[in-house]
Amino acid sequence: MRILRIVAIMAGALLALVVVGVVALLLFVDPNRYRGDIERVAKEHSARVLVIRGKLELKIFPWLALSVHDVELSNPPGFGAQPFMTVQNASIGVKLLPLLGKRLEVSRIALDGVNVNLVSRGQENNWKDLSEPKGSAESPSGSAPSRGSVSIEGVDLAKSSVVYRDEVKKSTTEIANLELHTGRLETGPDRTALRNVDFRGSYLARAAGQQDSAQVKPLVFSLRTAGLILDSQRLAPAKVDVKVGDSALVVSVAGENMSTERLVTGTVAVPTTSARKLLQSFGIAPPITRDSRALSAFGLQTNFRLTARQLQLSALQLTLDDTRIQGTAAEDLATSALSFDLNVNGINVDRYRAPVNKTTARPAGPPPAKAPPTPLPLETLRKLDAHGTLRVATATFSNAVFTDVVMPLVAKDGHIRLGPTQARLYGGSYSGDIVLDARPAQAQLSLDQHVHGTDIAALMKAALDSARISGRADANAAVTGVGNTGDAIMRSLNGKIDANVKQGALIGIDIAYELQRANALLKREVPPQRTGPARTVFNTLQTSGTLDKGVLRIDDLRMETDFLKVRGRGTLDTATEAINYQLVTSVNKLPASGATAGRDAGGGLDALRSVDVPLIITGTLSSPTVRPDIEALAKGKLGQEVQQKAGDLVKKKLGDKLKDLFGR
Repeated sequence: MRILRIVAIMAGALLALVVVGVVALLLFVDPNRYRGDIERVAKEHSARVLVIRGKLELKIFPWLALSVHDVELSNPPGFGAQPFMTVQNASIGVKLLPLLGKRLEVSRIALDGVNVNLVSRGQENNWKDLSEPKGSAESPSGSAPSRGSVSIEGVDLAKSSVVYRDEVKKSTTEIANLELHTGRLETGPDRTALRNVDFRGSYLARAAGQQDSAQVKPLVFSLRTAGLILDSQRLAPAKVDVKVGDSALVVSVAGENMSTERLVTGTVAVPTTSARKLLQSFGIAPPITRDSRALSAFGLQTNFRLTARQLQLSALQLTLDDTRIQGTAAEDLATSALSFDLNVNGINVDRYRAPVNKTTARPAGPPPAKAPPTPLPLETLRKLDAHGTLRVATATFSNAVFTDVVMPLVAKDGHIRLGPTQARLYGGSYSGDIVLDARPAQAQLSLDQHVHGTDIAALMKAALDSARISGRADANAAVTGVGNTGDAIMRSLNGKIDANVKQGALIGIDIAYELQRANALLKREVPPQRTGPARTVFNTLQTSGTLDKGVLRIDDLRMETDFLKVRGRGTLDTATEAINYQLVTSVNKLPASGATAGRDAGGGLDALRSVDVPLIITGTLSSPTVRPDIEALAKGKLGQEVQQKAGDLVKKKLGDKLKDLFGR
C-alpha cells in the first residue's frame, strides 16, 4: 500500500508539473515571435519566399495545436510572380506524452482554401525543387533512422483547387472544389491504414486555342472507400466507389510488392447506364445518329492486372446497346501500345452514322453552302500503336450484312493496315485489305477487295437499295486514293476493277425488246408492245475496267444470253451515278422453225440475224435509258445488203464465165 501511495503522489506531481508547464507555455510563449524565423528557414531550404500574413495561434485543449492563417509560398525564380501555393487556414495538433514512446499522435489536420498552381515547361517545372532531397537522410552512425508509429485522427481539406498549366502544349487543367475527409490514419514500420476516405471535386481541361465558355461545364467526380490497408507491402482487398458525372464505377482492388515490383489486381464494373448521358458527363456532345435509340445503354465488367509496365484487361465484357463485346486487351504503359483480342456478337454501324439528308424542295435563291469536308485525324493516326484481332458474328455497314467476320488490325508510326479481313457475304465470301498510310503530307489509301459467289441481287438491294441486277458474282477491286479528307480520297480513287456474274438478269434493261423494236423498224412494221417486265436474262456477264478520279471506265464488257452476244464499253461516275455505255449486240441464234418464240427466247429477230445492233445506255444506275442507235443500225444493214448484192453479182458473173468456158 505504501508503494501505491508513493506512485500516486509521483503521478500527481508529474501531472501538476505538466499543467504548470502548459500554462507557462501559453503565458510566456507567443508563436508569432517566430514568424520571421520560419520564413527565413523556408527561404534557406527552398529559395522560395514564405509569407505568413495571418496570426499564429497556440492551443492546449484537447491537443497541443497550432493554427496559421493566410499563408503564401512563392514560385521558384523564373516562374513568375503568381504564388505557387496559398492557404487560407491550417491547423494541426499533437499529444505530448506519446512522443516519449516514439509515437506521434496527431489531431485532425484541417486545411481550408488551399490553392496550388503547377506549371510545366517540358523537362522543367515549378515543383521539381520541392521533391529533391536536401542533404543525407542517414543517421550519424550511417544506418537508416528507425521509424516510429504515427497516428492522425483524420484529414479535412475544403474549398481547395489545383491548376496545372502545360506551357508546351498550351493546355490548362483545373481540379476545383476539392473536398477530402478521412478517418484515422495509422502508420508504422510495416503497416499503414487509412479509414473512411471521401474525396470529391470537379475537373475541367482546356486545350490550346479553346476559349472559356459558359457552356463547358466542369466534370464532377467523387471517390469513396471504407478503408485502405497496406500491410508488409501488401495492399489488402478493398472496394472503391467512384462517380463521374452521373455515371458510377465500382473498383475492387488488391496489391502485392507495392514498394518494389508493384502488382495491383482487381475488377472494374460500370453498371448499365445511358451512353449519351455518359458522354455528356465528360463534356462531350453526343452525336446525332440515324437511330434515335442508339447510345441508350452502356455497361462494363472486367478484371485488370496493373504493373509498372503494363495494364491488362481480361474477362472483358462491354455492352453498347445490343452489342456485346468480350475478350482481352492490354496497354504498354511506356509506349502506349495497345493489343486486343475481341469477340463481338453483332453490331449495326449504320445506327451510329449521321442521318441521311432527305431531299426536300429548295427555296428560291442561291444553293446553301456545302459543309466543309471532315479532315482525317492524321496526328492521332500517326501516334496510334495497336495490334489485335476483332471477330464479329454479324456486322452491318451501309446496309450490307457481313457474317463470321475476322478483322486483324496493325497500326504503328502512321501505317495502318486493316486486314486481311475474311467474312461471309450473301451466300458467298469476302476478303479484303485496307491500308492507310498517314506518314506523308497527303494520306494514301490502298484497297484490295474481293467477293466470290455472292448473291449480287441481295447485296445491291441492301447496299444501294437497287434491284437492277441478279446472279452470282465474283468481283475484284484494287484501287488507291490520296487526300486528307474522305471527299478528297474519293475524288482521287484510281485502279482496276473486274467482275464476272453468272446466271443472272439485268432488271430495267430489256435488250431483246429493243432489238425487236429495231427489227420492226427495219422491216417497216409497227413495233411490238412490251408483254412483261423489262429485263435481260443472261448466262454470263463479264466486265473489266479502270477507275480514274472517281470515274469507272469499262474497257471490256461482254454478255451472253441463250440467243444474244453483247460487247461494249462505257463510263460510270461513282459520285453522280451517271452512266454512258455503247453496246453492240448480235443475234447468236434464232428459235427452231415453227417454234413459239417469246422475247427471252429470241422471237421476232429474224431480220437481225448476223447484224450488229448498236445500243446506247444513258441516265443513272437507278434510272437507266436504253435505246437502239437506229442510224448506225441502218447504215450497217445497208452496207451488209450492198455487200450481199455485190457478192451475188460477182458469183453470177463468175458463173456465166465458167459456163462459157466449159460450154455449158
